[in-house]
Amino acid sequence: MEKDKGIWKLGCAGLAALTVLYAGVVMGAEAPGEKPVPARVQEEEVPRPPEKPPELPTLFPSMVPYPPTTTFEVGPSFGVLAPYGYGAAQDTLSRGWQKHHLGPVTVAPFFEYDALYRTNIYQTPTDKKADFINTINPGIRFELPMAKTHKLSVGYLGNYFIYSRYNNNSHYDQNLNADAAFNFPRWSLRFGNALRLATEEKTAQNARERDYTRESPYFGATYKFADRWRIEGNYQFESLTFAKQVDRTSEYQYHTAGWSLNYKFWPKTAALVQYVLMFRQHPADHTRDNTVHTPLVGLTWDPTAKLSGTAKFGYTITDYYTKLPTRNSNPNSWAMSIQSLYRFSRFTNLALIAQRSIQEDTDNFNNAYINTGLFLTLSHLFHYFQVSSNLSFSFYRNVYQQDSFDGLTGEFRRREDNVLSAGGGLSRPFTRWLRLRLDYIYNNKASNFSGFSYNEHKVMLGAQTSF
Repeated sequence: MEKDKGIWKLGCAGLAALTVLYAGVVMGAEAPGEKPVPARVQEEEVPRPPEKPPELPTLFPSMVPYPPTTTFEVGPSFGVLAPYGYGAAQDTLSRGWQKHHLGPVTVAPFFEYDALYRTNIYQTPTDKKADFINTINPGIRFELPMAKTHKLSVGYLGNYFIYSRYNNNSHYDQNLNADAAFNFPRWSLRFGNALRLATEEKTAQNARERDYTRESPYFGATYKFADRWRIEGNYQFESLTFAKQVDRTSEYQYHTAGWSLNYKFWPKTAALVQYVLMFRQHPADHTRDNTVHTPLVGLTWDPTAKLSGTAKFGYTITDYYTKLPTRNSNPNSWAMSIQSLYRFSRFTNLALIAQRSIQEDTDNFNNAYINTGLFLTLSHLFHYFQVSSNLSFSFYRNVYQQDSFDGLTGEFRRREDNVLSAGGGLSRPFTRWLRLRLDYIYNNKASNFSGFSYNEHKVMLGAQTSF
């Protein structure tokens, strides 16, 4: 208990210091009184602004300890299909920054080691177990550019978790991605396949580790016509399968398709009309199969603007094929997806994702729930010291749509979960091929169901290399 309090005080102090620091950065770090940058640093070390400002990050830096999470908690939804679809499918696993040429092929190797300390590895409300975890992440990416506008790529990223004390929890996850992108003056195509062979960790809610395979082929096409109009179509298939028979009641197959039409009425602003259709299938129990219809309207900003992103709102209609008296067969709700990036300066960015959607808990007899979430990341580059930093905050609420049984209280009631995360991180390159990083994150889940609430502190110190 005293150790947890100490970690908590340390984390609060770190967050407070970073918050004060960021207040200075955002409100006045570039005021006339700022310490001048030496001419040599200005000329050689300060990175030049890119021709096209960066897009939203595929993963928020401190929302989860890098590498990817080992559970299926709801997180920020990225991409054109948001708030639905599996945004991580189109991650090309590009982590290395040093590139080498083997004939026409570009190779980017990567390796990371992190020492991670967790105060509650089983996410229990009481009797918390802490441990140090060695995380090892080897990666490599091969890219073949063609005619300067097209490219083929293959990427690999390993996520190895080696526990020091509770070594039965150690597991070794594998990620593979193959991606092809073709860009022409009027139209473009992109397709590929993501494969994850991994282990879902044991927690208070999951009585055992579960080895799984998550595969997601995807396809997208865009066509521009009449200079102002753009039509886009996307399809994604997501398949989750478990190695053991006892876990196969949680398997699913999701088909997600989307059609969108954009009309640019200002040079940097376009209206958006979209329709997203999902077919959810469950091989172990077809009474859980359902269709999700979501029409959306909104606006999108061109990435060359200071403020870029997409904001769209709509309504989700869910229809279960099998009508059961104990289930709401038509859970409906309004839907939202906001993905935005605001550039305060060349060195300070604020990323925002807000979303609302109807999801399903495949471990709870497919009980549908409404997920409403907000994810914020403020990043700043201290160019004088070459230190990249970030502050992150997220909050989401899951409201289940039907009563379920609380095993500890013996009651049937409606479950509600509130999940909050806050943290920060620093990283600095020491050579062209080596970077060091330090991250802290606090997670807190509050549920009205017994045994589902927990809090945890995570502190991570690591090194990344691309050689």
